[in-house]
Amino acid sequence: MMHEKLAFLYPLGIESLDLSAYDLVISSAGPVTLGVNVAQKAIHVCYCHSPERMWWDKYAQALQPLSSVRKLFYTARASYLRMWEFGAAQRVDHFIANSKYISQRVHKYYRRESSVIYPPVNVRQGYISENRSDYFLSVGRVISAKRIDLLIAACNTLKRRLLVVGTGREEKRLKALAGPTIEFLGYVPDADLPELYANCRAFLFAADEDFGIAPVEAQSYGRPVIAYGHGGSLETVRVSDTGGRSNTGIFFDEQTVESVVEAILRFELVENSFVPADIQEHAKQFDTSVFVEQMRHFIDNAIRKG
Repeated sequence: MMHEKLAFLYPLGIESLDLSAYDLVISSAGPVTLGVNVAQKAIHVCYCHSPERMWWDKYAQALQPLSSVRKLFYTARASYLRMWEFGAAQRVDHFIANSKYISQRVHKYYRRESSVIYPPVNVRQGYISENRSDYFLSVGRVISAKRIDLLIAACNTLKRRLLVVGTGREEKRLKALAGPTIEFLGYVPDADLPELYANCRAFLFAADEDFGIAPVEAQSYGRPVIAYGHGGSLETVRVSDTGGRSNTGIFFDEQTVESVVEAILRFELVENSFVPADIQEHAKQFDTSVFVEQMRHFIDNAIRKG
């Protein structure tokens, strides 16, 4: 993609911004905003969503499909961007991570400590439906990182109905993989999403996410989540080793079709044991109001400390 090819220009772009007139700067996004230049007296708080994966932990993976010549260019570019990103991170006064998972990454790659404040999710609009339908649900961008291909293949194998909400560059390929029980809804307006969430059997999620908002949204409607047990899902979906009514979903251990199939079958054995009201209550800790209060408290403390 073009933005990836031009990534080496990010430092030039962000460092050209003049924020010298501000006493407090709050940056939010990926690694680019780390490098914003602020006045010496100013306080820079970075709400970090993740160090860049493609030149840190997924560097080797990014190299694999490249030719020898392109590997040389990518290696040089990634080396430059890693050094710039690390250096920019040292200029930030305070880090906030959007999950414990990302807090660990911030420490590993930036050698910086961070506080965890989960992203805001509008869970208050959630409601519990008495008219659930016989389908599983996926909501999100239709891109390779979301691993929707695994969900489609698993539901093809089990002949289970799956509704896929979202658009993206993987649509054409995934539609070619889909069997008769898979339905692509494309873009769905926000006003129509609640009914889809509230009436599904369970929400399917195969991505390795930094946090993952869609699974929280599904839980706000009292619906259980079948998720890849890694990354942010470990913090947003409650799964105990002993099972029981307190669980809000089921994890699968590997990003493979077989693992997803096995998880769906396990879910079906205990489907009636999930308590929608308990799942909905669990989701409330991620509400927008909680985020606002925690951010306000953090910023106030940062200002007091100078």
